[in-house]
Amino acid sequence: MHGFFQAALVSALSILPAFGFAQTVLSVTNSDVTTTYTLEELLEMPQTTVVTRNDYVDGPTTFRGPSLRSILTETEIPRDATLHMVALNDFMAELPAEDAFAYDVILAVLRDGEKMSVRDKGPIWVIYPMDDDPELTDDLYNGRLIWQLKSISAK
Repeated sequence: MHGFFQAALVSALSILPAFGFAQTVLSVTNSDVTTTYTLEELLEMPQTTVVTRNDYVDGPTTFRGPSLRSILTETEIPRDATLHMVALNDFMAELPAEDAFAYDVILAVLRDGEKMSVRDKGPIWVIYPMDDDPELTDDLYNGRLIWQLKSISAK
């Protein structure tokens, strides 16, 4: 009987977005405090535009979204933390929080003015301004372009 109620609850919750209820697309954890964001909340934050190339796009592409720095500041994650980033497919990468302060790293939610579907590396893609600094062309930074980002936790 427990399984029936669990299945019913999951089914009921899955239709909430159809009724206008926003769905969490990103969770950010610092210590024991988790802050969640919907796509709408990320779009309402001050936006940074980055026009850049990377190994995963054809030519210069315009990305727009909140700065990673602003998310870290809002969630009180310090500059010296290591960020554990997890994608929807459970791909994991770590990057220093300092990158968010040293470069204009953004959590892109728009690509060339359009929301990104999961198929197009969305809804959130960590983007570095690769064309702005020769150092960022190093493969190290290319490996930090995490797409389909779902969570960030500070270590």
